[in-house]
This record gives sequence, structure tokens and C-alpha cells, in this order.
Amino acid sequence: MEKSPDIQRQSKKPFSNSNQGGHLLPAVLATAGFGVVLYGIFTGSSGLYGDAPKITFSDGLYEFWRELVRLVVFSLLLLGAVRIHCWRLQVPLGKVLLAALRCLAIVVLIEAVRVLQLDHNISRLLLISLAQSVVCVAAVTVFFASTIRDSIVFTLGCTIGVALLWLGAHVGIWII
Repeated sequence: MEKSPDIQRQSKKPFSNSNQGGHLLPAVLATAGFGVVLYGIFTGSSGLYGDAPKITFSDGLYEFWRELVRLVVFSLLLLGAVRIHCWRLQVPLGKVLLAALRCLAIVVLIEAVRVLQLDHNISRLLLISLAQSVVCVAAVTVFFASTIRDSIVFTLGCTIGVALLWLGAHVGIWII
């Protein structure tokens, strides 16, 4: 006898369950990643500032607040993407607070990659983008009930979404 679709959907494993590190693993990784980002901000990392001649403390504070806003916005966008991904796969999300903490950890780890000090050219863009994609795929696979293939598709979809948001913002700036 076959189960009805509602029973099948309820019996699926939640996308964000506590068997994959609980609250402690994403909190530790987010803290470590944020430490790397803070180090880069206040030491004047060329990965964050480019070839600026001198970085003052006020520049560091300004970048710190920009980074906090960036982390919150991208974490919320990633949480929305995870929710949409769950709807697409027809699996329950699970604990929302745990999923939000994991999204924050993923975004912080992705932002920590930007601190790398490489010459600002096309090879830096490609290397940083590749490293951020690998970090995202690995983190989604570790934190959520996801296969590597699904993590790659999810990361690719998120990357396309961020690129479209970036292009839309620049078109909006150009129009104004």
C-alpha cells in the first residue's frame, strides 16, 4: 500500500536538523570567520580595501558597519533561498533558528575568503569566486541535509541570484 503524498512529505527528513553539528558548530565557525573578517578590516587588508594608500581607524569602523549590514542582508537572503529550496524539494525546513544560524555561518565563511590579499585583477576575481563557491558548497553540504549535487545546484542558483541583484542595483544607480 502506497503512502499518500502528505504522509510522504511529512516523513521526509528536515533540511535543517540538529544531527549536523547542532548550534555549536555553526556558532564556532561563524565566530572564527568573523574574527578573520575583523582582522582584515582593522589591519587594512588589500582584499577588502584594494590599493588604498592608508587606512585610518575611522575607515575601519565604517567598513566594520558596512560588513555587519552585508552579513545580515546576505544571511537573510540565504535563509530565504534555503526556504525556497525546501519548497522546491518538498521537504520541511526544520528549526528556523538553527537554519538562520547556519546561514549566518555560511555567509561569514564566504566573506572571510575576501580577506585574501591578492593583486586586484581578473585572476583575483576568478580565484576568490571559485574559493567562495567551494566554501559555500562544502558548508551547505555539512550544515544541511543535502547531497553534493544539490549543494552545487543551490550554490549556483544563489550565485546567479546575487549577480542579478548586483546588476539590478547598478542599473538603479545608473538610472538615478
